[in-house]
Amino acid sequence: MGEFEGWTSWLEPGYLLCKPEDPDYQKPAYSDWTEENDTPPKYSPEEELALLDEQIRASDGFDIDFTHFRCVFNYHLALLDSHEFVEKPETTRDLLERLSRSSLDDYNNEYGTEFEFVKVVKANFHCCCALMFLITFEVVDPYDNMIKLFQARVRHARNIVTEYIFCRPKPNQGVECIGIKKDVVGKDVVLKNVKKQSDLRSLNLQSGVGF
Repeated sequence: MGEFEGWTSWLEPGYLLCKPEDPDYQKPAYSDWTEENDTPPKYSPEEELALLDEQIRASDGFDIDFTHFRCVFNYHLALLDSHEFVEKPETTRDLLERLSRSSLDDYNNEYGTEFEFVKVVKANFHCCCALMFLITFEVVDPYDNMIKLFQARVRHARNIVTEYIFCRPKPNQGVECIGIKKDVVGKDVVLKNVKKQSDLRSLNLQSGVGF
């Protein structure tokens, strides 16, 4: 990251862009709301925004249920099989896979781990003088050969900038992410590695970095 890290580590709050009654409204492809199945509306725009903000704060923007929102907000779901951010024949999935792999490589180099990338699960994004992608992806943990979830936050604009903000195991997923082969390290080394990862995440939480 550059010398000034504040705006890249700051968690973007949700805000309203467009309501269904606005003349320029276009329903997002990821929404399943229709006028027929929502009469009268279940939530007001203000209530939808409150729900969005609650999910952003609870998950750092990685886990948002967009499906029933009527309104359009600054956070969006990336459609993996679209060509929204790339030129054909490449897809958004291909782009997010490259960003995830590079993020995971940085993580492995920093912690001395050997997590292996599997696939992108989903991604949200918002604008930030580029696009801020919040990517959830699967890895294989060589310690137990189990599939586990990682998250990466990447600022990207094609041919302009790619900035890897952070990469981490998904919090509260109910499993430990070790990242080192069980048969080549002692127990103390494994526990030290896990503690190092945990201590850094705690430090970033205390300092306000968007973890």
